[in-house]
Amino acid sequence: NAPYPCIPCPKSTIEIHSKAFYSLKNLRILRLHSNSIQSIPSSWFKNLRNLKQLDLSQNFLMKEIGDAQFLKFIPSLVELDLSFNFELKMYSPTLTLSKSFSSLSNLETLRLRGYVFKELREGNLGPLLSLRNLTVLDLGTNFIKVADLSVFKKFPSLKLIDLSVNKISPSSGESDFYGFCSNPRISVEQYNRQVLEEMHYFK
Repeated sequence: NAPYPCIPCPKSTIEIHSKAFYSLKNLRILRLHSNSIQSIPSSWFKNLRNLKQLDLSQNFLMKEIGDAQFLKFIPSLVELDLSFNFELKMYSPTLTLSKSFSSLSNLETLRLRGYVFKELREGNLGPLLSLRNLTVLDLGTNFIKVADLSVFKKFPSLKLIDLSVNKISPSSGESDFYGFCSNPRISVEQYNRQVLEEMHYFK
């Protein structure tokens, strides 16, 4: 899922030793984007108690996002990027998040751009509702057609919701969404954020 993919690895994904990061107890930022990774062993994170930022974007982790047991080992995480982990030639019916997301008690920013799915229902975001520090939720570029936007009222601390580059129609709850996000500055912030994110993923 990388914009400029390298020559594929012999087994179609990069091989990282199970204890590759074990000695890095003070590691704060880990970027593993654009590596054709298909699964995430929990052993990578068993000793990374101080990890604050994790970038796993532009891999093939759609199934892993639905399991994600490794999240239980990084409760200190503040920012998580799982964008553009869609399955090739697949338009998923809905978003599937592991219950392990609820263990990220310090998470402030979650980016889930480019998962690519049709419907967003309340239950899809259930594992995130208990995250009291979550202020930014990025669901842009997912081509969502139907969305229960009232679910965002249940988040205790959200300040920015990015739903840019989707196909949500008024019949899927647009009026409720405007009632919730009455601040006219939101649309400007979303636009600026979209530009910055596209620069990040495709530069």
